[in-house]
Formats: sequence, structure tokens, C-alpha cells
Amino acid sequence: MNRIILSTTLGLTAIPFAMHGEDSTDNPNRFFFGPTFGMNFKADFRNNAVNPGPATPGADHTYNDGYVLVDSGTGTDNLTQNWNYKYASQYNSVNDTMRFLQSNPSSVTDNPQYGAELVYQRVIGPLPFLSSGRWGLEAGFGFTDLDLRDNLSGTATVDSFQLYGSPPQPGNGGISGAPQALLNDTPTRAAATLTGYQKLSGQMFSLRLGPFAEWNFTRKLSLAASVGLTLAPTTVDYDFSETATLAGGTYAASGHSSKTKLLYGPYVGGMLRYAFNKSWGVYVGARFQNLTDLEQSVGGHTARLDPGATLYGTVGASWSF
Repeated sequence: MNRIILSTTLGLTAIPFAMHGEDSTDNPNRFFFGPTFGMNFKADFRNNAVNPGPATPGADHTYNDGYVLVDSGTGTDNLTQNWNYKYASQYNSVNDTMRFLQSNPSSVTDNPQYGAELVYQRVIGPLPFLSSGRWGLEAGFGFTDLDLRDNLSGTATVDSFQLYGSPPQPGNGGISGAPQALLNDTPTRAAATLTGYQKLSGQMFSLRLGPFAEWNFTRKLSLAASVGLTLAPTTVDYDFSETATLAGGTYAASGHSSKTKLLYGPYVGGMLRYAFNKSWGVYVGARFQNLTDLEQSVGGHTARLDPGATLYGTVGASWSF
């Protein structure tokens, strides 16, 4: 009788452990898919070679939208033919003047940037120093939709120069360019109200590769850490539009450029996973990565995308087989 009772007791005691073993997620192949949101993407906007100089004759002046430089005849006649401009709206036909703009650089950080990611993991084997852990390799493919915008609202410096003659087409000036009218090289300086925007928009695709290590708290709950390299082909459009308003009227400037570049850098990530059964589960994760930057210019303006210290968050579903 005692043997029967002991056998029955041991059998009943073993049932929970047998059921717990059936819940083990030993499938070596896993897929993870879910939305992502990236934080700390930065965009820096600046103007190229802007130095308006003093509001006096006989000096070089460079602006966002052109330049007025000293030529060989300046110094005695206060006139120069060494000047250039970019936009037709810079010519003020009411008083025959050319207007040039100097605006200030800016920086913006827009959060978050949304996307999605598909990750594949292959379990290789147990961790040599931890019986409840395993290690393997992972590969992730994702994309992030980029949209960083700086709305302009403030003041800018506008210099006006008296024009003698008819202006050439925009971009045809300078001593080595097409013959053109003369400018009085003494600027009339004023403050203008500046409105408009600058923005970077596009898509960042990413392929990341590296090893991972996983610790099992229970047979259902695990925590994984990964490290590796990210390759990110990125296409970005840069657009700007500026409108300067002052007593003598208004003028507008705009530009567009597009650039594609392969960004790259390291990443480190973590993932908390809960398995409902051997096939299905859910996860939440975070990843920090440091990528190279992308810079492009148009119309005397330069924009730089800086993803050098970005943090991603994700949540989704997992499937193992």
C-alpha cells in the first residue's frame, strides 16, 4: 500500500513539470515583426560662405543668395561688376536695386520617426557559462520614414545695392560670366521679417547583422541582448523656402535637392520576449545605434542629417519553427 501511495504521489508531482516542459520554446528559428519608432534624429541647416561684411564701400559681401565683391575698378568709383545673384525676385524694379539675404543657421530634432522591422534569429547553442542561456545570430531588415522640419520665423539681414543698367539672368554674373550692369558697392542694410521652412524628408532602409545572447527567466519569458553592424541605404530630399518682407517689398527664395548615401555604424539592442507556446509569442525591444551622417547643398544652403545617437523602440509578434 505504501508503495502505491508513494508512486501515485510522485506521479502527481511530476505532472506540472511535464506540462512545463511541453511549453518549452526550443525551436531554433524565429521571426519578429513589428512597428518601430526612432528618437533623436537631428537635422542641421546652415548657409554656405555667408559674410555680409561691413555696410561700407570697398569690401567683399557674400550672402545666402549671391555675392557683391570688389573688382579692379572699385576703390575710386564705388562701383563693381563682380556680383551675382540666384533668384529673379531679388531685383526690385521700383527703385532699381538688388537685394541680398543673410539668415542664421538652425538645428532641429524631430521625434519620433516611424517605421517597421523584420528580424530573423537562429539559435546556435547553449551559452557555455550559463545553463539557462543560449546564443545565436540575428539579421534585421527595416525602414524608417524621415521627416524633419524647421519652420522659419524671425528676422534676417537684407542688403540692397543700387543697380545701374538691366540685370542679367540669375546665375550669369561675375567678372568671368556674362557682361552685366554695375552695382554701387555700398549696401543699404535693413532688418527683414523672415518666414518659411527647411526640411529633410525621405526613407532610411537598414540591414543589421550580429550575434545575440538570450537568458531564460522561465520557459516562457526570456531576455536577449545583441550587438553588431548596421548598413543603412538612405535617400533624403532637402527643401527650403524663404520669404523676406521689408519696407521695400518682399522677395522669395526656394530650392530642392535629393541625395542617396550608404550610412553605417554599430548597434546594441535588447529584447524581452514572452512565448505563448512553441510557435507564437510577443516581444518588446529597444536599440541604440550610431550611424554616419548625410550632407547635401542647394542654393547656398546646406542640410545635414545626423543619426549619430538614435534610439529605437519596438513591439510586435514573434513566430518560431
